[in-house]
Amino acid sequence: MSVAAPTAAAFPTGSFGGGDGRQVVIIDNTLELSNLDECWASGFPRDIHFHNRSARNFLVYASNDCTGEPTATVAPGGVATFYGWSAKAAP
Repeated sequence: MSVAAPTAAAFPTGSFGGGDGRQVVIIDNTLELSNLDECWASGFPRDIHFHNRSARNFLVYASNDCTGEPTATVAPGGVATFYGWSAKAAP
């Protein structure tokens, strides 16, 4: 019995796979944000893991509504964990 390697079509092509060009940010390896202009907020300030798969800087804030000065920036293509409460993409 021979075993063949999967064809390219069998590999995922979404944002969790090889990528399909969508502008998304993954939060804590479970939540995918696609509307990067909208403020996303955690229920409380904490360490948050970001995987920025967009072409824009993703800004992390100490407030619960993306106001004030950003406390950290996740560069395009970057993966980082920062303490914060809310986040959204830079204009």
